Amino acid sequence: MFIQTLALYKSFTYLLTCLQFGFLKGRSTVTQLLQILDDWTEALETGGRIDVIYIDVEKAFDKVPHKQLISKLRSYKLHQSIVEWIENFVTDRKQRVKVSGEFSCWITVLSGIPQGSILGPLLFIILINDLVDISTDNIKLYFFADDAKMYCHIRDTDDVDSLVLASGSSAYAHSHPHTRGPAN
Repeated sequence: MFIQTLALYKSFTYLLTCLQFGFLKGRSTVTQLLQILDDWTEALETGGRIDVIYIDVEKAFDKVPHKQLISKLRSYKLHQSIVEWIENFVTDRKQRVKVSGEFSCWITVLSGIPQGSILGPLLFIILINDLVDISTDNIKLYFFADDAKMYCHIRDTDDVDSLVLASGSSAYAHSHPHTRGPAN
């Protein structure tokens, strides 16, 4: 099972944006920082300033909607057996809690990915993979897992407006990931 999961992980990485630096071999907070500093230095050499919006999605792994994740995987035209295997991995889970020695009733888990698994982080970054589509020549979005940096090279008031609009569409897209298609 472990080797199959690693092979699956490797087969997915070609689908992922180069702007995601979390949970991927050869990418880290350091490589992300170096890339961003390079971008900012190049932009500032032409004048203006850099405005940055930092985004951290609270309990992001708990909020992954199963149906939307499976839909996203199908949109990538993955082999049906892989999609079904992942669907079996994340769906039909139940949970309950114990308080003061008493158990609650079992309930079906409709969202979230199993934490502590090798596959869980990959499934999350696949779900948010196409959020970078809001990037333009002037607005960039970099990810480290569920944390994001969105920045804009500000040269005039139109650039400020663009960043504000883009940050709103990013928040909407993250809360409604089923409305987005695969990254190009």
